Amino acid sequence: RRLADQLSAVLYPDDSTDQGKELRLRQGYFFVSASLQSAVADFKKNNDDITKLPEKAVFQLNDTHPATAVAELMRILLDEEGLGWDDAWSVTTKCLAATNHTVLSEAMERWPVPVFSRLLPRIYEIIKEIDLRFVNEIEKMYPFDPDRVNRMRIIHNQEIRMANLCLVASFSMNGVAQIHTKILETRLFRDFYEIMPYKFSNKTNGVTMRRWVQISNP
Repeated sequence: RRLADQLSAVLYPDDSTDQGKELRLRQGYFFVSASLQSAVADFKKNNDDITKLPEKAVFQLNDTHPATAVAELMRILLDEEGLGWDDAWSVTTKCLAATNHTVLSEAMERWPVPVFSRLLPRIYEIIKEIDLRFVNEIEKMYPFDPDRVNRMRIIHNQEIRMANLCLVASFSMNGVAQIHTKILETRLFRDFYEIMPYKFSNKTNGVTMRRWVQISNP
């Protein structure tokens, strides 16, 4: 009971210790899984074809904290809904969009493979397959550039790079200020921007809400 209560006691627990890191990973996956399972169950009340999910739902990945949503949605589609890999991937990549809030690489989650694979074995298995397929694509595009492949791949040096996972699986990646988005395109995610520029856009923080207030109550 105590362990269960820990998951929702504090949002973003201190991860300066190994125990804290483990709790954060458990918590992140707990909320992601609950949200996705709830949304899929809600969708199925009125829809028989799970491949139509992108017509009704998009999940915004707010930085890398909920990045396990990529593999969790794949797990639901593969293991619970019985889709093949290609169909599940098609649905997943139409349902996920991402926001990046910082250009500091240390703020983007990287999980040690030993910890991640022990806590979330099925999720790790799916991420490993996503990485393998993505690497195959990049190697076809850049057959003589192993450094680029290593920069872009999801699993490298026994770490899972969650920002790369978001970029591979999302149909959109936005920054939150014009200069910030430009840094994403020209520095931080330059390799990705060069082959998938259509994914990148800017959504300046707060503008939508201010416009709404101004229009609704001049």
